[in-house]
Amino acid sequence: MNYQKLALLFIPLLAACGQKRPEVIERPLFEVRNTSTLEIDKVELNDTTTVFHFDAFFYPNMWIMIAADTYIKESGSDERFFITKAEGINIGEHFFMPESGQTSFKLFFPPLDPKITKIDFIESDCDDCFKIWGIQLVPSKKGIVTYKPEKAKVEKLASLPPVEFVDKPAILTGKFIGYQQGLVLPDIQLESMGPIFKPGFGDKIKINEDGTFRMEVNCGLPLLTDLYPWGTKVFLVPGHETTLTIDLKKQSRFESKYRTDKEDGDSAFIYIENDWLSTDDMNILNAICRKTDEKLDLFTLFNTVDGFTTDQYLSWLQDVENSIRSSYADFPTLSEKVKILAEANLKASTYYLANLYSAVIHEAYYRTRNIPHEERQSHPLELEVPADYSKSVIKSFVDENIAYTSSFRQASLDIFFEYNKATFIEANNVEGIVEAFKEQAALDLGKNTDLIADVAKGILYYEKIESGAFLNDEDKANLSAMQNDYVANQLIAYNNKLVELIENNKAAADKGVVINPTPEVAKEKALDVILEKYRGKVVFVDFWATWCGPCISSIEAMKPVKAKYVDKDIVFVYLTGETSPLGTWNKTIPEIKGEHYRVSNEQWEYWYQELEITGIPTFMVFDKEGKLTNRYTGFPGQDTIENSINKNL
Repeated sequence: MNYQKLALLFIPLLAACGQKRPEVIERPLFEVRNTSTLEIDKVELNDTTTVFHFDAFFYPNMWIMIAADTYIKESGSDERFFITKAEGINIGEHFFMPESGQTSFKLFFPPLDPKITKIDFIESDCDDCFKIWGIQLVPSKKGIVTYKPEKAKVEKLASLPPVEFVDKPAILTGKFIGYQQGLVLPDIQLESMGPIFKPGFGDKIKINEDGTFRMEVNCGLPLLTDLYPWGTKVFLVPGHETTLTIDLKKQSRFESKYRTDKEDGDSAFIYIENDWLSTDDMNILNAICRKTDEKLDLFTLFNTVDGFTTDQYLSWLQDVENSIRSSYADFPTLSEKVKILAEANLKASTYYLANLYSAVIHEAYYRTRNIPHEERQSHPLELEVPADYSKSVIKSFVDENIAYTSSFRQASLDIFFEYNKATFIEANNVEGIVEAFKEQAALDLGKNTDLIADVAKGILYYEKIESGAFLNDEDKANLSAMQNDYVANQLIAYNNKLVELIENNKAAADKGVVINPTPEVAKEKALDVILEKYRGKVVFVDFWATWCGPCISSIEAMKPVKAKYVDKDIVFVYLTGETSPLGTWNKTIPEIKGEHYRVSNEQWEYWYQELEITGIPTFMVFDKEGKLTNRYTGFPGQDTIENSINKNL
């Protein structure tokens, strides 16, 4: 017998037996968590109990809670060990954070078998309850193994793809490393889906059970856009694949206040690449883009530009551009491709701020003098803005590379309308308007405007669809005659899909979603007429918009509240205006049971003024006689809403 080989087989077993689980684990390592609120200070293990010592960090005077069905379990096992008691916090009750924003408490659980070396902490199974997976109860020299990207096997293409429309989807694929069953990620969306459709977040990326995902993006042009909630840049190319890997283990380690195993580079937990750009390229690009955001921070801007003339303001923006360009030297491996995209993002950022001259100078004026909002009307500020300011901005800050960015849509519209003022009123259709623009703009800009004209034409048709004036046969024929297949095909498909969606929504009343026409009455009487329809019931009114993040969050938070009032004398009414695009609105409301109204801009503005709505979401509760009893700006919490409803039932 080969005793040497036999001995080698026993070495791992002996090593494992020698790793006795300690009775106290100080600030244990863990794999993934869904919260930055809780930090584990230590875990105590003995024959009678398991004690978690937590430090909590949260906003002062806001509440946290530990649910009564909180449990721990061995990682990979289904056996649950439920909480037995707590010290420093009451189980199942709201705990309001002190002014310091920090507190400590202990949670007690049954004892664990000595063989258990890795556990999960699950504060109930609700989506947003605290969860920490893979807590190590035995120290490990290896620590937590994180993602190591493979070296690219194929050389990247030498130059960026041309800015040309391609009627093929860009493909975004990827994986979340460390993804866990029960981990509910925040909505993951792209800021822009291309130059034609209204800017704002597109469809949510759907995550598979194994943490993988695949999404098709019909962006038409190569697109540098933001991925939320991380705000990192991704570069999408029609007809090509971009891969995205997010290491949740590394992110959890980086964001923890207590982890002692942090490594250099932990902040780079997102890996992006495609046929043109490597992960290193994208890391450099995102570093430059972050520096751009820091230099052009609005609060810095307000503290700097008070009293600036238009010339001084534009000069300051150009100085910032030059300052950021000088930082390129900090990146010795900066490629020409990355430089072009960094410049495109820089130009898009300064162009955006250049167009905000009047608003920025006004805000700087009031902030510098500490004039509150309610007193600003009595402190008017007159500004002199040259008649040719917009053209100066276009010529100074717009170049061909801005077409790579999500700002290209707005830049195209700005250029289109700036050079179309003289003929816009005379042209009575989209085709005439676009041709008039091409004649005017080409003379002054001295460059080919076909790309801008195609984008502008697409946007005009899109806005026509969004207004409810769907494409007729002549419109479809004009689009089909375009040399640009992408614009024609996408708009016709969008038009047909929206028509079908609206019809489906109209038939969804039996599912609790009711679309109502706006009452054909004077704007002063519209709300009264809406309320009269529901007389005899408590009416909960939500003023909201599809683009409003807090509105969407509050609608989600209201679902369990609404579930308590099924078959009660209450109706939930949702009011929005034309700033909620017709298509987005129709895609959103099937998930929102209630009575829906989408009113004109004129009606919406009237409500804003007369009802003194200072922001959305705004909620109003009316009793059974139509009398206003409560109103809130911003979601006040489920308990407050329920109390407002109950006192009127």
